[in-house]
Amino acid sequence: KCLVCWPHLSCSNNQWQQSEMLEAVFPVLQKRLCSPCWEVRDSSLEFLTALIENLEGKEEFRKSLLSSEVPRLTESLLEDPESYVRASAVTAVGHLASITCFSPELPAEGNQYNKQNTVAKLQEILSTDSEGFPRRAVISIFNMWLAEGYMGQLEDTEQFVSRVIQTVELDLDWEVRLMGLELVQNFCTSIIIQLGCTICPSDPLSSAVTSCLHDRELLRIICRAKVFGFLFQSLCDCDRPLGQRACQILLHIRDNFSADNIPKESQGTEDSPAGHSIAWLQRTLRQGSLPWNFPTDGSNGVDFQDPESMRLALSTIDFEDLHDELNRCSDHVEKSPQSLLQDIIATVGTVEENEADCY
Repeated sequence: KCLVCWPHLSCSNNQWQQSEMLEAVFPVLQKRLCSPCWEVRDSSLEFLTALIENLEGKEEFRKSLLSSEVPRLTESLLEDPESYVRASAVTAVGHLASITCFSPELPAEGNQYNKQNTVAKLQEILSTDSEGFPRRAVISIFNMWLAEGYMGQLEDTEQFVSRVIQTVELDLDWEVRLMGLELVQNFCTSIIIQLGCTICPSDPLSSAVTSCLHDRELLRIICRAKVFGFLFQSLCDCDRPLGQRACQILLHIRDNFSADNIPKESQGTEDSPAGHSIAWLQRTLRQGSLPWNFPTDGSNGVDFQDPESMRLALSTIDFEDLHDELNRCSDHVEKSPQSLLQDIIATVGTVEENEADCY
């Protein structure tokens, strides 16, 4: 009921009415966040997230929130024994950060909420939590932060994405890895946009030279963030949605290069050491090697952090054909439920009551 009427109050000029409701809601919320019932704690965190989404721009709300115990209690629930509560706490903390960590209005000194500490806590959950829901919530928040531009300068974003990718690529939950690819896509898009604005030399250089500078810098940044290893590993993932998304991202990166700066497929690409390694990579992708057999540390001769090798890979590998193949391979799973039903029945056996439950 509060959420239904609150947007109307937030649009009004009735300061007294807003203050009265805030004074009433935060003590109750503090109590509910400490409830012995996990469902109450979980619902309270969802309520808090909805409040922040609706009212974070209101000064009265921000003051009342920061003067209450709600931020501290919310942060403490990151260690709740119930995974659903931990996931909701991650989401709430992620939205709270727009007020407590990323707000330009708060002084850097004396602020009890530190961006580095908040990021470190969420990264720890991403790498150590045994349940999938909190880890998915963390990567979802990281995607939101990146989309909102909260991660600061390009160098900060690059280091942040690199650390997250190194954790996500080892996660056994395919949804976490898929959201990690979404983070990569957002990162690459933001780089392309930023470089389009920043590479504008004061000297009247030709457009060809300018595009060459753009392409080289784009590759250097993506390589430093260790993005390519994750992308090519995902191409061979046994979960097809990951391969499809990774292929789309690689196509997006390649399509943002100037045609003049992409070498032709022919011209003896296998004559150089890098050419040999890329040829091996192309054969591996055609075979669809599984990720645990897919080295990304350079032991196969492919240096995924070398801009020149990756430029050669982008020009040599037929990603359109690979994308079509990935789509064809997944059609029978996505468009027909029959195989899924057969798998379920095979798992539970042939007992009549189990068959009825399955259908």
